Amino acid sequence: MKLLSIDTASDICGISILENEHLICQLDQNTGRTHSENLMPMIEQAFLQSNLTIDDIDFLVCDIGPGSFTGIRIGIATAKGFQDSLSIPCIGISSLEVLAYTIPTDGFIISLLDCKNDHCYFALYERKNNHYTEILAPSTDTIENALKICKQTLSNSFVTFVGDGSIIYQDNISQIFQNFAFSTPEKNLLNSYSLGLAGLDKFKKKKYHDVLPLYLKKPQAQKQLEEKSKEVKIMIMNATDLECISDILLSDFDDFWNANIFKKELESENSSYLVAKLNDEIVGFAGIKILLEDADIMNIVIKKNFRNQGIGTLLLKNLINLANENHLKSLSLEVMEENFSAIHLYKKLGFEQVGKRKKYYQDKDAIIMKKLF
Repeated sequence: MKLLSIDTASDICGISILENEHLICQLDQNTGRTHSENLMPMIEQAFLQSNLTIDDIDFLVCDIGPGSFTGIRIGIATAKGFQDSLSIPCIGISSLEVLAYTIPTDGFIISLLDCKNDHCYFALYERKNNHYTEILAPSTDTIENALKICKQTLSNSFVTFVGDGSIIYQDNISQIFQNFAFSTPEKNLLNSYSLGLAGLDKFKKKKYHDVLPLYLKKPQAQKQLEEKSKEVKIMIMNATDLECISDILLSDFDDFWNANIFKKELESENSSYLVAKLNDEIVGFAGIKILLEDADIMNIVIKKNFRNQGIGTLLLKNLINLANENHLKSLSLEVMEENFSAIHLYKKLGFEQVGKRKKYYQDKDAIIMKKLF
């Protein structure tokens, strides 16, 4: 059984091809943050060196983070592209679990990755009889809180620390732990071979799900934008609101229905629409169509200059509240299969995949998701 592992969560761009636990080819290079330029040529080089092709691969493994936001998306998108074309499984592994797999001896392992300002990503694993078990799931906190949480779980058990956080926060670790060791320096770096081994274990145990980025910490820019979104007001949409935006629907809201069609939708007794306003300017809207005790989300549309500011999430949460107020039993939606961030949000808010629509978005498939109340 052959697998291809792709790790782009750090400055290292890593590619490995394994046949079960046997390493066929490994290319791990510090390319900085130029993974979009180097990833595909490295994959091609790995296949040339191993005298294999992508058709020889039985499943794929990729690092889902935490790590570089852009790098993670590049790796996942590449793996998902191969998955769709080959119809083979794709398994996501966290960076913290990859680090744990660099430790070859039995015992407890704390994976630590620095995320600046005395904060870290952390997780706790146990290796026993060559098998790794997750004790504490990947999380983020101050280094002080993270170490205290791990200490409470471990008591006085011996533990090995791995990851760049174990180097940066050596003094903090020494103050809280007595029975511990640090990994050797080379094990503190992510590598595609350890990623492949972790993916192989998940594949054998059939413990894998849809691959989505693992974002434990929001970028500072996103935090600032979300603070701004707190000023946004959500209210029921009316005809006056439609008049205010009818002239800019196509230019500012991306190929949405024309004003006449939208007016009929708004007037339908089965439809309910919300509008998002910032300083009295309409910056987004969303609506549902109610069919007996169920409803479909018709759209969530944000003005171009106000996207990625948390407004869509705010509208979605209010649609869920609206469904609850109407005593509905379910809320459904369609989302493009490749829209990983949206799918992650929907799952976070309780939606589950229930089906798929082929070529729903021109040449792209849609996933059907539903939230039950």
